[in-house]
Amino acid sequence: MSHFFLLTILSFGIIAGSKATTDGYVYLGHNEDIPGEKMLNIYNVPARDGRLAGLWFEFPGQAGDSYVNEYGVCIASNANLSKVKKSKGKRLYAFQTRAFREARSARDAVRIIGSAVRKLGFREAGRSFLIADCNEGWVVSVVGRAWVAQRVPDDQIMVIGNSFNIGEVDLSDTDNYMASKNLVRYARKKGWYEPGRDGSFNFKKAFSDPASLEDSLSVSRLALAREFFFGDSLDVSHALFSSVPTRKFHRRDLSHLLTDTPLHSDNTALTTIFTLNPSYPPASGTVIWVGYPGQDAANHSQWTIFTKTPETCHRFSDSDMALREHFKEVTGFRDRWPDHFYWHYLYPETDIDVIPHDYTVFVPELSRKEAVKNPGRVGDGFNDHFHVLEDPVRGLLHAFWTQGSWEAAEDEHVAYSQSGDGGKTWTDPVIIAGSATRLDPSPVAAWQQPMITRSGRLYCLWNQETTVKKHLCGLMYGRYSDDGGKTWSSVGIVPFPRRFNADPADPSIPPTWCMWQRPLRLGKDGSYIAGCSRYGTDGISRVEFWRYDNIDNDPEIKDIRISFFNTDADSFDASKVENDIDYSSREGQLVEEACIVGLPDGRLFAVMRTTIGHPIWSVSSDDGETWSRPEILRTEDGGEAILQPCSPCPIYDYAGPEARSGKYFLLVHNTFDFNGLTAYQNRGPLYKFDGRFVEDAHQPIWFKESGMFSPRDTGNSFYTSYTALDGNGVLWFGDQKYYLFGKKMR
Repeated sequence: MSHFFLLTILSFGIIAGSKATTDGYVYLGHNEDIPGEKMLNIYNVPARDGRLAGLWFEFPGQAGDSYVNEYGVCIASNANLSKVKKSKGKRLYAFQTRAFREARSARDAVRIIGSAVRKLGFREAGRSFLIADCNEGWVVSVVGRAWVAQRVPDDQIMVIGNSFNIGEVDLSDTDNYMASKNLVRYARKKGWYEPGRDGSFNFKKAFSDPASLEDSLSVSRLALAREFFFGDSLDVSHALFSSVPTRKFHRRDLSHLLTDTPLHSDNTALTTIFTLNPSYPPASGTVIWVGYPGQDAANHSQWTIFTKTPETCHRFSDSDMALREHFKEVTGFRDRWPDHFYWHYLYPETDIDVIPHDYTVFVPELSRKEAVKNPGRVGDGFNDHFHVLEDPVRGLLHAFWTQGSWEAAEDEHVAYSQSGDGGKTWTDPVIIAGSATRLDPSPVAAWQQPMITRSGRLYCLWNQETTVKKHLCGLMYGRYSDDGGKTWSSVGIVPFPRRFNADPADPSIPPTWCMWQRPLRLGKDGSYIAGCSRYGTDGISRVEFWRYDNIDNDPEIKDIRISFFNTDADSFDASKVENDIDYSSREGQLVEEACIVGLPDGRLFAVMRTTIGHPIWSVSSDDGETWSRPEILRTEDGGEAILQPCSPCPIYDYAGPEARSGKYFLLVHNTFDFNGLTAYQNRGPLYKFDGRFVEDAHQPIWFKESGMFSPRDTGNSFYTSYTALDGNGVLWFGDQKYYLFGKKMR
C-alpha cells in the first residue's frame, strides 16, 4: 500500500465520554480530509414520511459526510484500510444516511448500520463510523459483510485515524460490544485469525492492512493525539481503543488539536465538534461547532440542529434532491456554483471582497492559521471592537481596535492607527496597551473606549487584567495624546467610585465588564455616554450606562469621573422582558451590548442583544439617566418581532452618530432557532433594516428590511463604529474579526 494513497484519506476522529470532559458533555470531534476538488453543502433536512429531521454536512461524491438528527445522534466516519481488496455489496453511504434519518440513539444507529451491512454487504475496503448521542459514543468498523462496534467508556477518550482501532472483542459484554455473527468466522475463513495461533480474537490485528498500521504519517498523527490526551506516544499497533485522559478536556482543547499539524493539512475540508448535553432534550442540547479550512472550530461558527442554513450553503435547494444527486455531477463545482460560500474558505484570495467596502484600514500580515503558529510575531489574526472617530481640527481619522492572535488570546492588545487623507491610507498600527507577542505576555488589554475632547486631547481607555486572569475581568486603564496620536502619556487607572451588587464581594477581585460602542456625545450637555455590559457573580449579564462627566476638562487619567446609571436593580436583564415565545437558553437570560442613537425629540433610543431570540429596546427622556422598561424590538408597533441570536445588533443614525436625523439603519441576522439550547447561534447573513422616527409611536423607530449587508454564511459578528465623513456616513467594521474596512452607507 503506497504512502500516497494513505495520505489522500487522512481523516481523524475523537470521541470523549461525559466523565472525560470539563462540562460533562459527550464530544464527537472530526476532521474530514478530501484531496482535490471538493464542495461543502449544509442542509436542513426536514422530517418527512416517518424519517427524522436534522443537519447534514455534505461533500458531493464523497462518503465522508457528517450528520446530526433531532434526537442528537451524530455520525461521522473515517476510511480504514483492510485486508479485503474487493467485496461485493452496496455503497455504505446509503447505510449512514439511513441511520441519520431513523436512529433515535447512538446504539440504535449502530444496529441500523450493522443490520444493513450484514444484509447487503459493503464494497469499500473498510470504514469506521463515529457515532454519539448525549449519553454515549460508539465506533462501528465495517469490512465486507462483517462489522464490529465498541462503546467508548464514559471516563475515557477514543482517537482514530485511518486504521482500525478496535482490538480484542468480548461479544459476551453486550453493553459495550456488538458485532455481526459472522465476524470471527469470516476472519478464520480468510486465514487472518486462528485461535491456536493467535489467542484471543483481535479485530484490528485480524482485519487491518499492515500498511495502515505502519504508515509514518498516520503513526505521527496518532502519536500527537495520544501525547495530547494521555501523555504517551503508543503506536497504532499497541494503542488501546480508548484510555483515561491525564485531565478533563474542553471543546477548545479538541479544536486546538484538530487544527494542529499533522492532524490538520491542506486537504482538511471541515472540522466539526459535536457537543452533546445530557441535561437537555437532544434537539436543544446539541451544539455543533464548525471550522472551515484554516479556522479554529471552537471560536467560529456555532450551529444547532435546526439552525437555518443560508441559500449560499446549498448546491440544490431541496435536501432530497441533494441526496438523490449526491454521486452525480461531482466536478466543476466552482464554475457551476460561483457564489457558493465554501470558496471563500478554500480560496483565501477571494475572501477579502465578500463584503463590498470603500475603505481598507487593516489587513493582517498572517493568515489565522499562521498567526496561531507564530508566537514570536505580533498577533494580528484577531481584530475586533473597531472604533474610528474624527479629529476635525487636525484633519485626522483615529482608529482603535482590540487585536490579538485569536479572540481571548494572552496577547490581546489595543492597536491604534490614523489617516490624514480621509481614510484612503492608514499608518502602520502601534500598540497602546497589552502584549505585542505571546512569547512575553503583559496583562490583557482590550475593549477600548476612545474619545476626543473639545480642546483636541485624544483619550483611549480600556479594560485591563489585574489580579484575576479572566476574560473581561479587570479595571479601567487609560492614556491620552495631545499631539494627535504621535505620542502618548503614561498609563493611568480610572477609579471606579463604588462597587455594585453584580461585582464580587471580595474587593481584590475586579468587576467583569465590557463596553463595545464608543462613547457618543448624547449625554447631558453634550457629554459622552455609552452602554456597558456588566457580568455579575450570578453569571447573568446586564446593561447599565456610563457617562464621562469631566472629560472635556482634560483631566489626568486618575482624575476622570464617571457617573453610572441604570445600575443594580435598575439594570436591564432579560427577565424583565415580555417575550412572545417562552424560551430559555442554557446561558440564562442575558442582555448585553447597548447601542445608542439620538431621537429628533431629544430622547435616546438603545438597542441591545439578548439570549431570548430577539433584540430589545428602551428609551430615555433624561439624557440616559433613567430608561424605560425594555421590550422586544419589532418592525413597528404591533409588527413582527425581529429575530436575532446572541450577536451584535448595531444601530446608527444615517446622518452621523449624534445627528438625531430621524433616519437610521439596523444590522441584524433576523433568524433564530427557538429549539436550540444555546442562543449563541450561527452568525450567518447579516441584513440591513432601515428605520424611521415615528412621532407619538410607542416604539419610536419603525423598521423595514432594505437588503443584505453581508452574505457570509457565518462569522458576521460586527462590533462597529460610525462617522460622517465628507457628507457620507461611513460604517467601520471588522469583517469576520479579521479585516478592518469602512463602507459608505447610502
